[in-house]
Amino acid sequence: MDERATGTKVRPGGIGAGLIAVCLWGLAPVATRSLVSELAPLPLLTLRQLLAVGVLLPWAGPALRRINGRDLPRLIVAGLLGMVGYNLPVTVGLQWLPASSAGLLLATEPVWVLLIGLVFLGERAGPRILLGTGVALAGVAVIAGPAALSPGSGTRTVAGAALVLLATLAFGGYTVVLRPLSEKYGPVSATAASSVAGAVPYLALAGTVWPPRLSQPAWAELLFLALGSTVAGMLLWNRAIVRGGTARISRLLYLEPVVSVLGAMVFLGERATAAVLAGGVLVIAGVLITGDRVAAPS
Repeated sequence: MDERATGTKVRPGGIGAGLIAVCLWGLAPVATRSLVSELAPLPLLTLRQLLAVGVLLPWAGPALRRINGRDLPRLIVAGLLGMVGYNLPVTVGLQWLPASSAGLLLATEPVWVLLIGLVFLGERAGPRILLGTGVALAGVAVIAGPAALSPGSGTRTVAGAALVLLATLAFGGYTVVLRPLSEKYGPVSATAASSVAGAVPYLALAGTVWPPRLSQPAWAELLFLALGSTVAGMLLWNRAIVRGGTARISRLLYLEPVVSVLGAMVFLGERATAAVLAGGVLVIAGVLITGDRVAAPS
């Protein structure tokens, strides 16, 4: 999926923003896994989205005032895919799945971005991108397969893994659906407006979750998820996509599981097995194989 082949204009400056977003998202399963022990998934997600929307609302105004009527359905679909389709399955799934395993399964996100681009946008994948994708996915299989999906781990673990994988599909759709709006209205305005639109379903639950009774560490985790992962992460990601191109920037998502595993080890005391370490090496190798495609936009 090469933007040169499709005529998409690629500008420098997206790699740094994409890396920061991926680090924030890599730590999100760690914070969520910790927080669901104190707060149920739906109240957690409602508070997270309402806090995020409160910050994003001023940026959403310009896009909402200027948006063409024909673009409004796309904006709503993108918002629902990102705020509900992605965040809800991940939050529920993390009740039953270790943060490290969830982060590893989230590494399939670029595959969905690639497939959606191939099917709906007519984009093409060069041999080096395909090779890097294959190596990185092999790393995901080495780590996540035996640990997260073994028959002896119970139906809840399998359900949690299925929900996380469903979320990756929704995120792939979000990335592809929102990109034209980011190019037309600007990544900040488009991201903010779609997030506000996608958070509307949570407004119905606002009265049931306020005021929340949380410990200080739980508040810190909630604020990180709302302001770090949702607000900063999504704004930086869509800026990176516009400047660096979908194919190049989406490869950075393979670094997300590495951040998740390290974060789970440091903050949650989860242990990294030999399979985790070997798979992590393959994930990084896959990113490096596509290095000139990612790091040298034209």
